[in-house]
Amino acid sequence: VLYNGAPYRDRNVETFRPGGLDSPEGPDNWNSSKSGYYLRKFMREDLPIINPWDVAGVQNWIYFRYTEMVLNYAEAQNEAVGPDASVYEAINSIRSRASVNMPALPAGLSQAEMRERIRHERRIELAFEEHRFYDVRRWMIASQTENEPAQGISITKNSDGSLSYSISTALTGRAFQEKHYWLPIPRSEIQASNNLLEQNPGY
Repeated sequence: VLYNGAPYRDRNVETFRPGGLDSPEGPDNWNSSKSGYYLRKFMREDLPIINPWDVAGVQNWIYFRYTEMVLNYAEAQNEAVGPDASVYEAINSIRSRASVNMPALPAGLSQAEMRERIRHERRIELAFEEHRFYDVRRWMIASQTENEPAQGISITKNSDGSLSYSISTALTGRAFQEKHYWLPIPRSEIQASNNLLEQNPGY
């Protein structure tokens, strides 16, 4: 993630106001971040940007990563038998990578505690990889997570050069209903079944 002050290409990111080049008051304000953060994952920082309209990436989209397979195993094993040694080994193998260097999970976690740890690990490790949308739905927790306001950071540059930070609900509101766990069955399919199919709840 790119945040205010983060080095990127030949300068630091500026999301503060007033005057920040990457803020809504910057020269590219039509494309500025509403949250105060920018995506860095998957970005090619070595590509020269002379005209941003002419830059095209050549990186293939990664549909399956080894790390996801490890997380899948840890989740399934924890649900099947609880947090045995193989679950710890799987999660800690991800956390101990040189590029991550996070401490190992504490011993003695219950199945419910390990479940929360695995879910948090997926949220961080697989961020921006199109997993969270489906994860919260298959865990049936979307009614909790998707109804929270999407928040951002608002940074003000004071006259003395110092920065003041405040949390803002700068993004659009969200409304998740129970029926959103399912998709509606097309009416043509219901009719083709001689009305044996029942429409999903809420539609």
